[in-house]
Amino acid sequence: MIRRLTAFLFAVAASQAHAAAAPKAEVWVYTSIYKEFIAPIEAAFEAKYPEYDVQVFQGGSEKIQAKVEAELVAKKPQADILLTSDPFWSLDLRDRGLVATRPGHEPVETNYYSLMVLIAHKDFPAAKRPKSFEDLGKPEFKGLVQAGSPLESGTTFTTVAYLSKKYGWDFFAKLKANALASSGGNSVVIQKVESGEKKVGIVLLENALAAQKRGSPVEIIYPEDGSIPIPSVQAILKDGKNNAGAAKFADFVLSDEGQKLLLNGFMYGASPTVPPPAGAKPLQEVTAKATPWTTASQLEVAKNAKDIKKKFASLILE
Repeated sequence: MIRRLTAFLFAVAASQAHAAAAPKAEVWVYTSIYKEFIAPIEAAFEAKYPEYDVQVFQGGSEKIQAKVEAELVAKKPQADILLTSDPFWSLDLRDRGLVATRPGHEPVETNYYSLMVLIAHKDFPAAKRPKSFEDLGKPEFKGLVQAGSPLESGTTFTTVAYLSKKYGWDFFAKLKANALASSGGNSVVIQKVESGEKKVGIVLLENALAAQKRGSPVEIIYPEDGSIPIPSVQAILKDGKNNAGAAKFADFVLSDEGQKLLLNGFMYGASPTVPPPAGAKPLQEVTAKATPWTTASQLEVAKNAKDIKKKFASLILE
């Protein structure tokens, strides 16, 4: 009996040791969500699914696109799932047959919303501040405005695509005449405005709220012509090495737990049951006058993305 018990305990211990030593399956996540906000999601997912080891490549949407496209050309895709603020490229990947499908889900899913708004330095008098995006073309804002670059920032690209559709390229000609500064991404806009180098910025609400939380002297302006909704999306690459793990990660991001973790980054959840981020107005209120994105309009932007960037560069950057 003692020998049998000893053998049983040895077998259990050996089994546990083997399980502990078993390698975890990697899930490669390429995301434009900032590191400090994707980290809690990564940790919570691994706690729920200890069999997976999440590896994160973080960068702007344009940087992720360049990396993934290079990997695809080399036939060595590393990413399993993409979470980016550029919905147009993901739709292009879908139409190229590169995105996995799974029952009950769209190949490209919205997982949260960002908002493009205006900010002003607190010392810039309220009476002199713009009230809308269209106001930025007025002569009184010459040399005062900072924006990101659509060549570097996916959310800035979406903003350019949206405004060029709403107001035409003549609007950007006015911005050129007003010496619009355009470089980097949203963090550059925050830096330029909080330093006082520029008085007004075009920036994501989430960046502005995060800046305010740390005491930055920026104030938020919800444009009267509508804050610009930017759907961030997730897509599982068909040729990724771990489609099963990627699917579980995608489900986790859309779960109540994942959606609430996104609030840490001041993003609006895709689920209507999730409240607005702290300090933000309700999404429906601030986008009431915005032109909604449709599948057709997103596909049009995806088709014309290179031309949109080229046109912007010729009008503003050259």
